Amino acid sequence: MASSDQEASEARFTRTRAILGRLVSGLIEAQTRHPWALLAAMLVSVALAGALAQKLELKTSLSELLPQGKPSVVVAQAVNERLPSASTLAILVEGSERRKLEAFVDRAGRRLHALGPSWVGSVDDGPRETRAFLGRHRIAYAPLDLVESIHDEVKERYDYEVARHADLLLDEDTPPPPITEAAIRQRIEARAAKSELARKFASGYYLDAEGDAAVMLVRTPITSGDLARSRELLARVREITREAAADGSLRVSLGGNLLTSAEEYQQIKDDLAHVGVWGVSLILGIVFLFFLRVRALLAMTLAVGVGAVWTFGFARIAVGHLNSSTGFLFSIVVGNGINFGIIYMARYLEARRELATDGAVAVAHRETWKGTLTAAAAAAAAYGSLVVTDFRGFKHFGVIGGSGMLLCWIATYLFLPGILVASERVFPIKKRDPASDRVRASYGKPFLWAVERAPRAVALGGFAIGVLSLVGAGHYLLSEPMEYDMRNIRNQTAGAKSEARRVGDVVDQIVGRQGQDGIAVMVDGLEQVLPLKRELERRRDAAAPGHVPFDKVLTIFDLLPADQERKLALARETRALLARAHRRGFVEDDDWRRISELLPEQLEPVGLDDLPEAMARPFTERDGTRGRLVYITPAAGRSVWDARYLIEWAASFRRTELPDGSVVLGSGRSVIFADMIQAIVEDAPRAMLVSLAATLFIVFVAFRGAVARLGIILSVLFGLTAMLTVLDVYNSSLPWSEQGFSLAPLKLNFLNFVALPITVGVGADYAVNVMQRYRLAGSKGLKEVVGETGGAVVLCSLTTILGYSALTLSINQAIVSFGVAAAAGEVACVLAGVLVLPAALRLLDMRPRAATRRAGG
Repeated sequence: MASSDQEASEARFTRTRAILGRLVSGLIEAQTRHPWALLAAMLVSVALAGALAQKLELKTSLSELLPQGKPSVVVAQAVNERLPSASTLAILVEGSERRKLEAFVDRAGRRLHALGPSWVGSVDDGPRETRAFLGRHRIAYAPLDLVESIHDEVKERYDYEVARHADLLLDEDTPPPPITEAAIRQRIEARAAKSELARKFASGYYLDAEGDAAVMLVRTPITSGDLARSRELLARVREITREAAADGSLRVSLGGNLLTSAEEYQQIKDDLAHVGVWGVSLILGIVFLFFLRVRALLAMTLAVGVGAVWTFGFARIAVGHLNSSTGFLFSIVVGNGINFGIIYMARYLEARRELATDGAVAVAHRETWKGTLTAAAAAAAAYGSLVVTDFRGFKHFGVIGGSGMLLCWIATYLFLPGILVASERVFPIKKRDPASDRVRASYGKPFLWAVERAPRAVALGGFAIGVLSLVGAGHYLLSEPMEYDMRNIRNQTAGAKSEARRVGDVVDQIVGRQGQDGIAVMVDGLEQVLPLKRELERRRDAAAPGHVPFDKVLTIFDLLPADQERKLALARETRALLARAHRRGFVEDDDWRRISELLPEQLEPVGLDDLPEAMARPFTERDGTRGRLVYITPAAGRSVWDARYLIEWAASFRRTELPDGSVVLGSGRSVIFADMIQAIVEDAPRAMLVSLAATLFIVFVAFRGAVARLGIILSVLFGLTAMLTVLDVYNSSLPWSEQGFSLAPLKLNFLNFVALPITVGVGADYAVNVMQRYRLAGSKGLKEVVGETGGAVVLCSLTTILGYSALTLSINQAIVSFGVAAAAGEVACVLAGVLVLPAALRLLDMRPRAATRRAGG
């Protein structure tokens, strides 16, 4: 029975090979007989895919990296939908005369208001409205002790006057201060003058202390993403400010998030283009230096270009947009995807020395398709392992990267042969190019020398390094590998500060920071605001020392006067006493008239609807509703760049149950960061297991020999553990950065983690190609294996390393860390595949009956 099953299995295998052989033969025939038809189909496909790829939108928000159904993302989106959508345009005017600055603000303010609500929601040119409001309600906002003291002093003077007129005073009685409007006003306004608002902006304008700069804040419903309307508004504002500063003595500059957000978006796009151009240029440069043939360079560039366009056209259908993780995939897809063309081209040129074009195409097809397809499948599986994660930054990376590997392989084997055949019909290739041959041989020559001269030392050295790498990898993973210092993964901008950012700094100094670090929590009704505030403050006060999650909880009720009912009752009593004093002649008529203005008869408490727009703006929703926003400010002495603190902060307000049983959910930057870190911790082991399992499955399907399977698997583990060891050694060596270097530790973050499963696929890639050529050439062809295919594999590694190295040119440190980590994995994988693995095979072949032990049987 066992023999029968084995025979059936062998028969199925033979039939499958026959079918694949016929398909390959049919493809080769079409490519060699009708290359121009295939190239026409290639151009049509590129045009269609390119049209889709052009529609890819770049979304840079961190919330784009988390699942849309994640509670923190859902809550954050709900809050953003209710928050005012207005952007801010800051106008900074500088000059030497205060009078001219104030006149400019008045003229420009009137013109800006006239633009209408579709362009300008409000113009904040000073605290005059707020100061007028506080003046009308000076008693309600006055400190309770001041109102009490004024009441007591008036009563004391009134009682004194009554006693004096009744001749009830003793000679030694000291008279209290007289009752005058000036005395009362002085008491009230002296305390008010000590406020920061009155002290900084006594003129009613936003002026700096020296009086040579003024600020206006224009709030507009136009978002920074609406580039067309933003440009139109900026043009109108510049025209208005130019006319308002007609005498030429004033300098006007613009800033605000309407400009800085657009600058940041453009900066990211420029960074993507910069990294992509450098990556592709370096990759193509090293390819040319390997082949020293323009034909080879152009042919492979066209093939991988088709694959890249297909990839991003597919991304438009499968994903819809790019995010901060996937935006840098172009150079990575090209760097990895060109490897299939390199292996094919190297074998084609090798065969072309002895054969005609059609024969060389057939040889290159038949001897490389299986190895490169296996490598492409392994790489796609490594990328695809990220799809099983919940983290959208990983998931989209996996979809685009995995599809890119397969599409680049298809484009290479579908069109590269046709490109070569068509080019040779126009310009036939020379049979032999000694210079090119020498250069290609030089790539694998050092490895071949080591394998031939000292295979035992190389193999034993590789084994020893592998064991040490296991230890180093374990130490790295057990020594808190996660990156918690967010400063190490932020953008690093170099060069001069932009004008908009300079304006922002000046505005912050004059007006105060417009973009605070506080988090907004939204409730459903005003009745929830104060219970939420009390519960959050209870949590804060109960926190252990050193772990206080936040500082203050700010609500719109904090803008209302405290104890105003008590203060207004005292003020009414004071007025009643003064009225009696006036009737009895204790207060002069002029004083009584001015006191009546200071203490009007109708003293009403201040409500939420009474607050001026400028005061209530932070607590006002898009539809005009006030008060349902609660702000939580970070704890003093804690850094918002410390992810451990962000996790504590997020936990403190993520979910709050109120006494009535209702639940308030909070979100924001701290919650999203915390969820990102948690997603990495949860998803990393799962992605790694899937990547390893998929790679092992592909290797077991593609190779039937135990030696081949074991050799590839060990190469994968060698590359992965060596990469982690390099990161561990790097982090352990950081004290030398105190010698004058400025280096951040290479720890796992929301982007560079993907280097781990990718390295698994890459480790299989190089070992698979070497092993496939070894199976075909046998032990006697080890020189061909290492010298020819090994050289091509080294070039494949160099293109991928250069693609990753280009990422180190990015302004984003998370991207840089990914480039460094992935490049380290590449180096380890190529050493395992081209040096250690051939040395081990060489040792096996040196043993008796080596021929029966060759991979694949």
